[in-house]
Amino acid sequence: MAREPRFPSVIAWCLLIAIAHLCSCTRYAGYTEYLLEDEKICHIMNKQYTHHLRNGTAAIVTSHHMFDRWWNVNMDRKCQYNIKTSNGEGLFVVVHKMFFRRNGTQCLDYVRFQRSDGHYTSKICGEIDRSQAKYLPQNNLPSVAANAIPLFSNYNHTVYDMFAEYDVSSKQGVNLKTEIFISKEKVLDGQTLDLSIIYTPYKDCNKVDITKYASVGRNTCIHLDYFCDKIHNCPFGICSDEEDCMYTISDRFPKDDTATKVTVGAVTTMILCFIIFVMCLWICKKSHKLCWSSDCAGPNVCSRPGSLPQDADGGAGSNRAVPTAPMLEVAVSSPVADKDLPPSYDSLFPEQSNPARS
Repeated sequence: MAREPRFPSVIAWCLLIAIAHLCSCTRYAGYTEYLLEDEKICHIMNKQYTHHLRNGTAAIVTSHHMFDRWWNVNMDRKCQYNIKTSNGEGLFVVVHKMFFRRNGTQCLDYVRFQRSDGHYTSKICGEIDRSQAKYLPQNNLPSVAANAIPLFSNYNHTVYDMFAEYDVSSKQGVNLKTEIFISKEKVLDGQTLDLSIIYTPYKDCNKVDITKYASVGRNTCIHLDYFCDKIHNCPFGICSDEEDCMYTISDRFPKDDTATKVTVGAVTTMILCFIIFVMCLWICKKSHKLCWSSDCAGPNVCSRPGSLPQDADGGAGSNRAVPTAPMLEVAVSSPVADKDLPPSYDSLFPEQSNPARS
């Protein structure tokens, strides 16, 4: 007896492959993307997870919908997570885009980082959009803080990037902690909170494959994929990966990705609808709810003369009475009742009718 194909298993695998493909089609090619909406990034109970960056792959932490309705939030939100690199790698962390509020000189919302050596940066808030400028204006940069000891001995203190941090490479890699705090205070009309953070592993240029890595300065190398990709992976004043690129500012990192969201949503909907449709057809066929052929239909579905059981056709050995068609009764009209008739001829002319009398 032939085995039936495992159709549900095939459908399940197709569904998983489609979802995996759609998840990989993010806005940032070559990056691992994490969303603030993900519990492993922003857990509601403030649980911390560690995310490993493998093979020099950079990561982006951003928000798709978390801040859409921040005017109707009844509690503060605090997120904590760790980013860990592989052995021998350091880490650049750059706030690529931000709009976090201030309350006077204090940060109402903030981001801060803790390096592997335990050092915390100051709270970072305000507004920045690196996609709109190749270089951060120097008059907006403070001098290096007293507790921010430079990790590169010869970098320029006057262009210290307050929206970035870096952790020195080590044999065990680095484990950098990120803390994000968003106040429950209502966002003012016309304002929208925003945040995108880039995490990029780097290595000593003497220990890399030159066909896959390139220098960003100071004997420091990052993966070739992250050069001139319209995203800043290096802190300003420390190194640069977007300095001599053949594009204009207007081409860089589009602010509105509505078209991409609509496209991904439409493709996802079409694939899921098709899979659901095929599964419904298979279920109907399996349960004999659809009569596609005589071999799939039951005795009570799409019955045909040739599909009757053997003992129902009056064959040999069958004692069942063959039903006959009922006799038709023909309605016969009753005779018409006698009516008053005219007098007969004999009664009117008796002489002519009886010649014996004459």
